[in-house]
Amino acid sequence: MNLKKEQALNLFLIVSYAGIVFFIMTLIIGRGYGADWLIVDDGYGHSFSDHFKHIVYASDLKNLYFNTGDAAFPPFAYLLYRILYRVNPGSWGVDDWKQCLSQGNNMLILIGLIIVTVLAYTYACFNLLETYSTEKRFMFVGATILSAPIIGGALEQGNIAFLVTVLLIIALSIKDSENAILRETALILIAITAGLKIYPAIVGVLYLCERRWKEAIRLIIYGLIVFFVPFIFCGGIPSIIQYLKLLLYYENLGERSWTNIRNYLLSISDLLGLYERSASFVRYFKIVEKLYFLLCVISIFRTDVKWKRYLYMAGIMSLYIPFSYRYVSSYMLIPLVFFIRDVNLNETAGRTDRLYPILFGCAFTLPAWGLLSPLPADFYIFTPLYLIMIVSFCEDALERRHAGSLTMSRDGE
Repeated sequence: MNLKKEQALNLFLIVSYAGIVFFIMTLIIGRGYGADWLIVDDGYGHSFSDHFKHIVYASDLKNLYFNTGDAAFPPFAYLLYRILYRVNPGSWGVDDWKQCLSQGNNMLILIGLIIVTVLAYTYACFNLLETYSTEKRFMFVGATILSAPIIGGALEQGNIAFLVTVLLIIALSIKDSENAILRETALILIAITAGLKIYPAIVGVLYLCERRWKEAIRLIIYGLIVFFVPFIFCGGIPSIIQYLKLLLYYENLGERSWTNIRNYLLSISDLLGLYERSASFVRYFKIVEKLYFLLCVISIFRTDVKWKRYLYMAGIMSLYIPFSYRYVSSYMLIPLVFFIRDVNLNETAGRTDRLYPILFGCAFTLPAWGLLSPLPADFYIFTPLYLIMIVSFCEDALERRHAGSLTMSRDGE
C-alpha cells in the first residue's frame, strides 16, 4: 500500500478524532459541560422525537396530513411507521409521542433499528473502501458514526435521514455494476429513499447526466409508484393535495439555525444586528438558494469526477432544503465515502485532495473547538460543508478555464 495515497484518509481521521477525543475529555473533566450545547435544540426534550412522532402520526393514516403540519414525509414512510405502530401494546393519538417513547419495548425496537442501520453502513463502507486496511476502515466508520451529524443529529433525533443516507450509499455503490439485477436493485433503492424523504429524487439527475435513458425512465416509474400508490391507504386525492400544500408551507419557512442556505444567511444577518430587516432579506435569500440549486445541477452535468457528482447531489439534499435541521448534514457522508475511495485509486493527488478531508473532518466530528465561542454547534458542522462546496465550485471553474486556455492555444498553433 502506497502510504502517500492514504494521506487523505489519515488527514480526515486525525481531524475527526481530535474533535471527538477532546470533546469527550471536556465532558469528563467538566462534568457534562458541553452536552446540551451539542444536542439539537440544546436538549429541550426532543431526543428521538422524529421517530416516535411519526409513529403516532401513522395511527390515523386516512387523516394523516390533516391531523398535523409536522407529517412532512411521503406516505410510503408512514406505511412503515404504521408497522411500528401496530407492534405497540398501547394505542396513542397523534399528540402522544412521549407516551409512545416511554413504552420500554419501543425504545428497544429503535435501538435495534439503529444497530441494523449501522451494520448496513459498516458493510457498505467496508466494500467501498476495500483498498484500505481493516483497521483504517473501522476507524473511518467509528469517526463518522460518532460525529455530530450522526450521533448528535440523525440518531439523537431519531430521524430516518441516516437510513436514507445508507440506502443511497448502497445504491450508488451498485448502480454501475455489470450485474443487471444489482443495477435494477439500485433503481429500486433510490425510489424507496425518495419515498422516505422525497429529496433523494434528485439522484435521478445522475442517470440523465450519464445518458442512461432507459434506466432513468424506469427510475421515474418506480418513483411514481412508491410516491402515489401509498396514498390509497393515506386519504387518497385529498391527501395528495394537502401534502403538496404542506410542502409549499415548508418551502416558505425560515429560522436562524446555521443549517440550510436561507437559515444560514438569516443567522448571519442576526449576527450583524440586521435581523429586524430579515423579512425583506428573505426574498433575496430565496434567490440565492435557487441559484445555488441551479449551480449544483449544472455542476453535476459539467464535472467528470464521480465523487463530485455525488457531492453536488448531496449538497442539494443537505444545504438547499428550505426548512431543515442538523440531521440533513448526514447526506454529506455520501460524497465523503466515495471521495475516500476514489482518491486512493488515483495515481496522483492535488492540493485540494488534502483540503477536502480536513474540511470533511471538521464537519464529521464532535466540534470541541466550538465550545470556545458563543456560536451554536450547527455553525461548526455546516460551515465546513459550505466551504467544501465553495472550494469545489472554484476548482471546477479553474479547471474549465485552464482547459479553455489549452484549447485556444492549440487552435492558435
